[in-house]
Amino acid sequence: MYAPLGRQQSKNDMWDDDWDSDDEDKQDEASNTPTPVRKFSPDSEPSTGSRPSSNGASTPSFSVTKFSHPFGKSDKVCDYLIGVTETSATVGKEAIYITETSNGFFQWDIQGEPFSCLIGTPKKSTKFGGMKSFIAYQVTPSFSNIQVSRRYKHFDWLHERLVKKFGMITAIPPLPEKQVIGRFEEDLIEHRRVQLQSFADRICRHPVLSTSEVWKHFLAETDDKKWTQGKRKIEGDQNIGISLLTTIQAPPINKDTENEIDDKIVAFSKDMGKMESAVKNMKSIANDQINRYRNVHTKDYREIGKAFAQLGSAMPDEAPCLSNIGACYQEMSDMWDKQVAKDWDPLQRMMHDYKGTTGGWDSVLGLYGNMKEKQKEIMKTDGWEKEKFSAEARVNTHRITVEAERTFFKQELGLDMTQISQMFLVEQINFQRQIADRLEKLYYECWPGAAGEEQFHRASTTTLQADNDQGLTEWD
Repeated sequence: MYAPLGRQQSKNDMWDDDWDSDDEDKQDEASNTPTPVRKFSPDSEPSTGSRPSSNGASTPSFSVTKFSHPFGKSDKVCDYLIGVTETSATVGKEAIYITETSNGFFQWDIQGEPFSCLIGTPKKSTKFGGMKSFIAYQVTPSFSNIQVSRRYKHFDWLHERLVKKFGMITAIPPLPEKQVIGRFEEDLIEHRRVQLQSFADRICRHPVLSTSEVWKHFLAETDDKKWTQGKRKIEGDQNIGISLLTTIQAPPINKDTENEIDDKIVAFSKDMGKMESAVKNMKSIANDQINRYRNVHTKDYREIGKAFAQLGSAMPDEAPCLSNIGACYQEMSDMWDKQVAKDWDPLQRMMHDYKGTTGGWDSVLGLYGNMKEKQKEIMKTDGWEKEKFSAEARVNTHRITVEAERTFFKQELGLDMTQISQMFLVEQINFQRQIADRLEKLYYECWPGAAGEEQFHRASTTTLQADNDQGLTEWD
């Protein structure tokens, strides 16, 4: 039975399925010594044949505060602002467009038709004569309905590339937490599949990420050789990080609009600090409730049932109802275990998603603050009129970029929180009603007829009167 756990990694499992590369078959045949893992650094230059990091970090942060003085040694932010950083993709197929709506909102311009992606039933496979096992997820995009098989390491690679390319302009949704010990337990595998489905849904809904080359390659390529060739091409992409900002095409804005957007971003930054703390707390509470439902409450009901059954066996003639009560409570103990999948599990997964995205916003907002500080330094420098004009225009482009992503994020947030809150309350209400209905049924099984009904209504009336004395009223 699955219970949320922290990331774990044993020495013996370090080179298991989640971390191996596409060249693993050749490596394993040639040598039993694994190739060292290259630590992932978002600021490093892209290279071929890179491997995902095994340090357990789900969303690497950009070190946007480490840049030097704009006119000192190499500074990526400064180079971008003064126009040194350019790319051929600005007017090419990789251009990213932002539009302004009639009511003054900035939003990503949606390119292409929307589509969805289904993460199907996982399949356990083996290789090397059964010496190595792995789980493959069946991925089917709606634009082709052609199924492709992807392992967790492929999702890990995808996530790394999305963070590396888009992590400065959008908060990338998180993957399921990496888990080595007990990977193949059915509940854990299904839990991971559901979280991968949430990850895929969020990528599909995002106007920029959904149209990215890496996402389309991940979903569509079925040929192993072309898959590897496509990976190498994507890993050699130069339009990542700061360079990606030059591909963004945004409308011009005036000083008043600049100030309005800045005010919104400042307020949003403060809200994100509160939200990050609140999401972590709710995720912790959800984990605790999942444990209580599956272990504490289930055990308590079984113990209550055993106690009533034991009492009933001691006085079968005087109080035969006791055995029935014991059997009922033991039966209801299973209800707690099943219920958690309907309310606390989905809530916990939602908090997992937003814990990852709020962390991703640290990078986006950190770069924005750093960029404004660099602009101030440039504006104080004598001369450099061309560079000053470029810095003002490019800060505005990034300002609009952050605002477009903020608008999208808040729309998603509102829909997600409304949906999860409604679902949680409905499931809680239904669960409490099921328990009440089962206990009421038990009551009439123990004391059928008019006498039992009369006593039931008398007890109900007494309870209602006590509630009214405490200021409570009966529901309609």
